[in-house]
Amino acid sequence: MPYDLVLKGGHVLDPGQGIDAQLDIGVSDGRIVAIEPDLDATDAMQVLEVGGTDRHVVPGLIDMHTHIALGAQTEGVGMGCCDPDDIGVQSGVTTVLDAGSVGVANVGVIAAHVIPKAKTRILTYVNVGSYAHTMPGFADVNRIEDINRDAIARAVTANPGFINGVKLRMVGPIMNERGEEIVDLAKAIASEHQIPLMVHIGDMQATNRPSPERIDELTAYLLRQFSEGDILTHLCTPHHGGVLDTSRKPIPELAEAHANGVVLDSALGRGNFGYEIAAHQAQLGVLPDTISSDLTAGGLGFHSLMECMAKFMAVGYSLSDVVRMTTVNAAAAIGHQETLGALAVGREADITVLDHVSGDYKFLDTIGTEFRGSHGLVPVQTVRAGELFAPRWGTHPWGWEPEPA
Repeated sequence: MPYDLVLKGGHVLDPGQGIDAQLDIGVSDGRIVAIEPDLDATDAMQVLEVGGTDRHVVPGLIDMHTHIALGAQTEGVGMGCCDPDDIGVQSGVTTVLDAGSVGVANVGVIAAHVIPKAKTRILTYVNVGSYAHTMPGFADVNRIEDINRDAIARAVTANPGFINGVKLRMVGPIMNERGEEIVDLAKAIASEHQIPLMVHIGDMQATNRPSPERIDELTAYLLRQFSEGDILTHLCTPHHGGVLDTSRKPIPELAEAHANGVVLDSALGRGNFGYEIAAHQAQLGVLPDTISSDLTAGGLGFHSLMECMAKFMAVGYSLSDVVRMTTVNAAAAIGHQETLGALAVGREADITVLDHVSGDYKFLDTIGTEFRGSHGLVPVQTVRAGELFAPRWGTHPWGWEPEPA
């Protein structure tokens, strides 16, 4: 059988399907058409030799918390966003989800200007704050009037399939004052359109306001309002609003919400990952379902999705664990488990080739805690819908590997 592309001799690791073996993958017309040992590549238009004991072929990685609304904000004002291909196909990632970079007033920038130029698959969540991330303040919602339910409804109706979810950042003074009301409104909007609600927990400025414990109470309230398919993001935040109580035990609402189908997303970013929190949670059995990067323009020189995966390997997770959390688990979390997150015949050919490297590496968490790890992950090639993409130089001046200790 003639193929457009054959990935030859690779160690295929697909935890969702229980595949961990040396196999070849044949691609034609942008789809996977064969996964077998020793495919005949004689007539293949292109052959990618995937050798090496530490080189792995995995389902196309999914980063389900990013900020790629490039051009939706005025330069120098608000939160800067990434080019989706910089953190997507040129970083070993085939699908990114924009987690509420923009509100209903300017979310159309993604559909009109970002998606048409990108090779990376893009999904979009709209922020409940109409002008989210475009103002110089810390919070997306400063007044209840910042949430325009009617406008969001019109946007969802006029753009079928474009808005895949709703995002709320549970931060700022308004949350101390009217937090439950805002949570209820955000949940009502998501329920009205039968889409998930993703909520950012962890308010790094709560200690600068009276009664910071108020944000802790609000997280418990949020978990009681969540339903199946909703997403709690920043599971390992070291700030007020986290999921551990003052005695470092999980709040009771967490287990019940997770049992009811709420997704626990780690979304490390530059501001919401505590190494000691993550390690303690692992000991308690509080495990993230997914790993995501929360990448913004300000984070490009600090980390990548693969480095976030390496950080969790430093906590104690295996390579199979972190691949599972960025493939099959992430696909299920965003409602695309039937099409993404697995290497299967008939599916679109979204494939990541990566190297699992070893060394003595140094990492920093949000609060400046240094921790060590012996694993790094480096993108080698990305296949998106059958098209090959080479990685860019890397996150650090020296490339993709984490910083040597």
